[in-house]
Amino acid sequence: MPSFRLHVPIGALRPGTSPTAVLEQAVLALGSLHVVETKDVEAPLVGGRRIGRVVLRFEVPATCRAKEDAEARRALAAVLEHLEDTVCEVGPLSAVLLTRVVGGRARPLPHGLAGGSMS
Repeated sequence: MPSFRLHVPIGALRPGTSPTAVLEQAVLALGSLHVVETKDVEAPLVGGRRIGRVVLRFEVPATCRAKEDAEARRALAAVLEHLEDTVCEVGPLSAVLLTRVVGGRARPLPHGLAGGSMS
């Protein structure tokens, strides 16, 4: 099955929310659509500062590449919407990343988010 990774930056948390709760909600949203293979919270340097982010690896059903990529984009959108509705702001959008895992290497996919990276 095709495998993808999404990297979602954690913006302002709602009162009483922890990064662990953000991860749990992201897994809940994505897990309702696809098999979640791995999950993590990390804080890489982005633009010279540390940005907390949720990283999830997931599978989509094998069809054709265009449909698989489109399904991964829908999954990313669902996770972003769920997080915004429940536990935190997502941002900056320029740090949102969607990758397709091919031969053990992650290759960026354009996700089409306004203000986000298109590669």
